[in-house]
Amino acid sequence: MIKSALKRAWHIVVFTAISIGSVGSASAQTVEEEFDRENKLIEAIKVYNDQLADQIVGQGVAQAEIRDSIVQSGSLAPQVADLLGRMLSALETFITADLPFHMDTRLSSVGQLKALMVDPAASMSDRFRNIMDIYTIETEYGNTYEAYADTITIEGSDVEVDMLRVGRLALYYQTKDGNVSGMWDRASGAFVDLPGSNNRYIRTAIRVAAKVVAPELMNIPTSAPEGV
Repeated sequence: MIKSALKRAWHIVVFTAISIGSVGSASAQTVEEEFDRENKLIEAIKVYNDQLADQIVGQGVAQAEIRDSIVQSGSLAPQVADLLGRMLSALETFITADLPFHMDTRLSSVGQLKALMVDPAASMSDRFRNIMDIYTIETEYGNTYEAYADTITIEGSDVEVDMLRVGRLALYYQTKDGNVSGMWDRASGAFVDLPGSNNRYIRTAIRVAAKVVAPELMNIPTSAPEGV
């Protein structure tokens, strides 16, 4: 009986020792895994910090370049102002010598630009942007056609007419009754009457430009290009 008790006690001691050894091994393994995870996290943080450091250096370089640009732009202001003044003068000369369509509106835009050039509240970028807007509008006139109502002076009298502009190639007028048509003559700087045989074609072209009828081929007189 004593031997059986001792045998049971021995099994209990052995089992306990094995259990303690297993727990100790599992705990050691858990600590090692946690240590590895922490090391990996630290390495990732180091990489991230290195990236942030590079970004900070890059931002410092960009800030220095921006400061240099600001300083240089200040020294270029007189040159830019001179350029804008020459652009505005060239624009006014061009409009004055061009076909006389929408002259009040176009010259009014030039007047507004002149006022903007001396406005102390206007920035250089505002002035440049407004001049380029007018240049863009003037460029588009050369690629379009239109019909519009206007009043012109014929033989000393103001007459309401329908106007036809074909790009910058030609400018026509026709009286409201369709009996008199004319074309701007660049050489004389005035409108000249066209033969009555052109009235029907001019009227059709006006209706096409006004999008009243579908486009069609027609013969209308044009002046020879300058220098030909």
